[in-house]
Amino acid sequence: MSAFKKFLLVGSPNTGKTTLFNALTGLHQKTANYSGVTIEKYIGVFQYDNSQYEIIDLPGIYSLYSEALEEQLAIDEILNSEYDGLIIIINASQLEKHLLLVLQLLDLKIPSILVLNMIDEVQKKNWTIDIEQLKRLLKIPVVATNARKGEGLSQLKSSLSNVQISDTIFYELNFFDKHSLKLQSISSYKDWIQFYSKKQIPLSHLAEIVEEDLRYKHQLVNYIVSKVVDKKNFLNPYKDQIDKYLTHKVWGFLFLLLTLFIVFQLVFIIAEYPMEWIEWSMGSVSNWLQNYLPDTEWGNLLVNGVLPGITGVVMFIPQIALLFLMIGILEESGYMARISFLLDSVFSRFGLSGKSLIPLVSGVACAVPSILSTRTITNYKEKLITILVLPFMSCSARLPVYTLLIGIIFPDERAYGFLSIKGLVLLALYLFGLVMALLFAFIFHKVLPMQKKSFFFIELPSYKIPYWKNILIQLWNKVKIFIIDAGKIIVAISIILWYLSTHTLPSIQNRLNKKYASAIQVDSVKQAYQKELLENSYIGIVGKKIDPLIAPLGYDWKIGIALITSFAAREVFVGTMATLYSVNAEDDLIPLREKIMTARHTDTNELVFTTATSVSLLIYYALAMQCISTMVVVYRELKSIKWVIIQFLMMTGTAYVLAFLAHWWWS
Repeated sequence: MSAFKKFLLVGSPNTGKTTLFNALTGLHQKTANYSGVTIEKYIGVFQYDNSQYEIIDLPGIYSLYSEALEEQLAIDEILNSEYDGLIIIINASQLEKHLLLVLQLLDLKIPSILVLNMIDEVQKKNWTIDIEQLKRLLKIPVVATNARKGEGLSQLKSSLSNVQISDTIFYELNFFDKHSLKLQSISSYKDWIQFYSKKQIPLSHLAEIVEEDLRYKHQLVNYIVSKVVDKKNFLNPYKDQIDKYLTHKVWGFLFLLLTLFIVFQLVFIIAEYPMEWIEWSMGSVSNWLQNYLPDTEWGNLLVNGVLPGITGVVMFIPQIALLFLMIGILEESGYMARISFLLDSVFSRFGLSGKSLIPLVSGVACAVPSILSTRTITNYKEKLITILVLPFMSCSARLPVYTLLIGIIFPDERAYGFLSIKGLVLLALYLFGLVMALLFAFIFHKVLPMQKKSFFFIELPSYKIPYWKNILIQLWNKVKIFIIDAGKIIVAISIILWYLSTHTLPSIQNRLNKKYASAIQVDSVKQAYQKELLENSYIGIVGKKIDPLIAPLGYDWKIGIALITSFAAREVFVGTMATLYSVNAEDDLIPLREKIMTARHTDTNELVFTTATSVSLLIYYALAMQCISTMVVVYRELKSIKWVIIQFLMMTGTAYVLAFLAHWWWS
């Protein structure tokens, strides 16, 4: 039987850690959440020389003295989990920055191997690194790699059987003892880090001890670099010249707007075709099943419950894939770090991070993948605020609702003879959503307790041509997570909604069966039966129950039903309206907008969709939480029903109040 060995892959961000992990394990990966949080660690396996190796890719860390949640989780894994050794990866061209972490890790006395990645950058700079001398100083194996091209991987794999504990002492225990008697129980550097991470030492002592340790190790780093690195004269003005413009307060924002415009257009334009194909394909399957399946309860469940739920999952895949593809390209090229750096000072005023930008912008396409992309935000408070306000951004699912209602209010009006009023109103709705997102972000920033002050620290990596294998592997992992985790819940909820909209109380069902029994197979009669069943279904009953609540907004019970059914997806509002306002078969030739514009209240005979009601609905759908998929993903990311409820009440409550004011103003 082959041997099994487990290694932790440890290193700072921007050292090529994920690239090395993907190069070693390929698609043989799975993900796991740390206990109690949604932060993920990736686990991969590979076979080499009759042995199986499991590699755990931990979140990037800069130091063992860290306050960041992701880094604390990685440190805890290093200190307390069981494994055979550490694979420590650093950027070979930045030894001065990364050797400090290496010395801290070696002081833990854990079997380790050091990987000098991006060795090609050292060669481009015409520098040399004396690897043999570095081995002698650190007393561990050292391997040079270029993970993007696969160089050095064979040597790394063969060296994993020879990992060893460094017997060089990089710390001095004597400086611990002078602070507290309690510190005398520390017998190793690992004990000290354990005490520090659990805050078991008086806070008055922490800063002085950490400062002394870091000062000592910085001296060692300078000594080691002086012995192993030979730097020739090398100037690279291009990176500095590019950053001079890309991080500029004016030019940087202009280039960012251009970049976001391109990303936004590509996500919409490219995703449109596969989404239409998926919609057509699933519709064809639905029609085929409807024609060939017997007219039974199970057939109805499959066609109108299960299949729409699956469609609701599959329809999101093109946008999710394209979104993460674009994010991957921006990250791999090095530009994402510049975006975050540029926007942090602006977003921090609203309690957001520079990393909140991409989720907010991509929320215009779909909130579901945008919430998933908040995993790049390491500060929990900033991630929480971003998730809570992100659904205010008008997503593509709102477009059918916007189009229908704007068309009712402004049929064919133009400003100055050429400007489309519809287009201007649509733009205003998108800007309205952004303003509301920033407003509530500011409120949450002031209300939520500041557990620790947030400092935005980011290392600007060198520019690179995107590594496509790395991007595609990450893309596959993200799509797989959505399909498996969020998809199964979305399908289950769709089935529940189907049941509530197609079933009613037994007494009502018996009455409908008797009323339509004689001619139920006639299309017009069947349509009337389905309409009356929907009105009297469990959802219909609820719609009439909430009629007093929605009447102040100008809505009738039919709109109330649409508000309920559109929780499955906002665009369901249009389909529900089409069903409820189709009076008989002759009306099939009448456009939906005309049916709605001429609809009247049954008791007063007044028009339902007045300007006041239509404006009220526009505002309501622009602000309300009308998406089960989004709520599911919010719960999955935050692991708390409390925040889902708070978000729902915040958005829907705000929507109700402003919709009421709009109806009152235009009445």
